[in-house]
Amino acid sequence: MEQDQVSMTVEGYDGEEAIMEDAAGSETDEHFARFTGMVNIGEESREYEGLKKAFLAGMKEHARDTQVIAIYKNSLSTLPMKARFATFKAFKDVISHKNGGQGNANIMCAWYGGSKEEITQIVSHGFGRYNGQSHGVGIYLSPTNFLLDGLEASRADENGMRHILLCKVIMGKMEVIPAGSKQRYPSSEEFDSGVDNLEAPRRLVVWSTFMNSHTLPTHILSFRAPSSTTLLMNRIGEIRNLGFVSVTALHLTMVKFLGPAKGALISRTYDDFVKRRVTVVQLLQTVRQIAGDDQLLLEIFKSSMDKRVARSSRRTCTAQAAAELRRR
Repeated sequence: MEQDQVSMTVEGYDGEEAIMEDAAGSETDEHFARFTGMVNIGEESREYEGLKKAFLAGMKEHARDTQVIAIYKNSLSTLPMKARFATFKAFKDVISHKNGGQGNANIMCAWYGGSKEEITQIVSHGFGRYNGQSHGVGIYLSPTNFLLDGLEASRADENGMRHILLCKVIMGKMEVIPAGSKQRYPSSEEFDSGVDNLEAPRRLVVWSTFMNSHTLPTHILSFRAPSSTTLLMNRIGEIRNLGFVSVTALHLTMVKFLGPAKGALISRTYDDFVKRRVTVVQLLQTVRQIAGDDQLLLEIFKSSMDKRVARSSRRTCTAQAAAELRRR
């Protein structure tokens, strides 16, 4: 099979490594005995340093408390891996041609967090399920500058380590998918993938029908970092900064975004909070579990805040109009 080079560009890492070339470093260690085809990159290599730098940059304020343990590279040493690479390359060429020529496949690097077991299955067999539905139903990956969004799905293994996949993603021509959409396919032949925002996307949405043709896992990073609880508390801090949101406004917005069933669950949870049966941390943890997506949760709170501000503005305008009539 031709050893075609696909460039790797990650913030903080400008090297162009051939995916098909032999990866530098030792054979897979005992922690990844089941990660068939992955090899350990030596810490002295430029590739290791570039990826580590990019990863820690994405960790932002958590970087100093994060330790990169190892970085593993997809060496494409098995027949299924070679087949998936060939499929990825073929679709890259198809999308590029469809969109007007070479370079228009719009390949991006993105992170995918998960448990050790899930990442094992993805590397060995490919993606088997969608992991998001806040902006359409598909595989959600996080751009390099929003690493923390994808990190929350990672889980510590039996050794206390967490793992995250770095993938190449064929995005092609992207379309904006509104929050709450149940879209599962491109809206037309014009588009190839979805995002939540064209200018600064936090979610790269690969439709489930393309999940193993438009994504190519290239590296696994193993690390130790603050727990998901710590990361959640940061999200809670963001939500608290939005101010108070009434139960009624939040419930109505939840129903709009999530549907009546989940909206009713949210309402019951807030009733427990009002009756002091749960704490604010327990409340937001439950809401997060029901919503299934932290950024969607923030959008729901913001939407509720917007409604409150709009109602306040209407009341102010009405009062001003009444005062003007009295003056007349």
